[in-house]
Amino acid sequence: MSARSRAAGTAPRAGTAPRSGTAAPGASSLPEREVARALLSGREATAALARAAGQRDVAALTRLLERKLLAGPTELAAFGRTGRYTLRYGGPFHVEQTLRYLARDPDNLAERVTGATYHRFFPLGTRQVPLRLTLGADGCAVAVEGRLPPADKLVLHERLVRFLGLDQPLAGFYRAVRGDAVMAPLVRGLRGVRIPQVPSLWEALCWAIIGQQINLAFAYRLRNRFIALGHQAANGNGTEGSASGGAPLPFPGPEQVLRIPEPAWREAQFSRQKTAYLIGVAGAFLDGTLSEEALDAADTEAVEATLRAVRGLGPWSVAYGLLRALGRVDALPVGDAGLRAALRHHYRLPAPPDARGQEALMEPFRPYRGLATYYFWKSLDQMRQE
Repeated sequence: MSARSRAAGTAPRAGTAPRSGTAAPGASSLPEREVARALLSGREATAALARAAGQRDVAALTRLLERKLLAGPTELAAFGRTGRYTLRYGGPFHVEQTLRYLARDPDNLAERVTGATYHRFFPLGTRQVPLRLTLGADGCAVAVEGRLPPADKLVLHERLVRFLGLDQPLAGFYRAVRGDAVMAPLVRGLRGVRIPQVPSLWEALCWAIIGQQINLAFAYRLRNRFIALGHQAANGNGTEGSASGGAPLPFPGPEQVLRIPEPAWREAQFSRQKTAYLIGVAGAFLDGTLSEEALDAADTEAVEATLRAVRGLGPWSVAYGLLRALGRVDALPVGDAGLRAALRHHYRLPAPPDARGQEALMEPFRPYRGLATYYFWKSLDQMRQE
């Protein structure tokens, strides 16, 4: 089991959680992931799958899958037939705050939010899958365009669980901070807030590099230029998609980044250093130095060492990748300007704390320092809105 799965407490990755207590005595037990794949393919009746999974009946299988996979047999079968289903939250989920985060940059070329619906291309292996997520009070309605084999639909389902933060251990975090004078009031006001994940480690690291040492508004503009450059490199044309009108554009992959001509970087106002860092990270993914699958399965210390060896990825960028793409909820982005501001405000400090001070103030929240950081970030957003 990966370090990320060990830390999660709400909905562990399919196939890694303990067996349900509703198994029929003496029955063989088909792993939940295989049950899900069979439901997505439509090749077996639900009652037969319940027996194969060691469950007493369909109702027991439904409870098992809803708890472990956040989707029951009916939902998974519908996803297999139509490309549409409802993903359950499996615990408290703050719809308003999630939508606010997803819509934080209304001009983002790769994402669009209309009402409660989020649109983007979602990376799945070498494919970019167009999808819509509509966030409701009781679950997220997922709609995938185009055909996918059952195995890919299962992987996409697991990736969406991660993307929405549904596998994050909120219950454990809330228990750990319920007596904390600073964090407990924040949790009460933000109950159900989860850390939305970036769809891939590659995209998270690109955003970390793009945002280094510049203000947020300019970082948003550079990211859009980066997306447009990648689109032009892949297609040789303009940016027909847009967040305000047309369909979103796929976030460029490493191959597209390496095809961007040098003058185009300069015209888009990328510094030589940012350009070199982005090209270097693209090369690291293409030559296998960086592999999201391998890093996801590695312990945090090994991930840190691997990422820090790549030029352009310092401590903050590494922590960002851990927290925002690999779901490591104890990752601490020391030096983050927002975290420093929040700590100064909530602990009534005369000045923002230095690195040692940040680590000391965040130590009581271990092993949930990343979750605590996100709640501190959100508290700043709330103060700005007041």
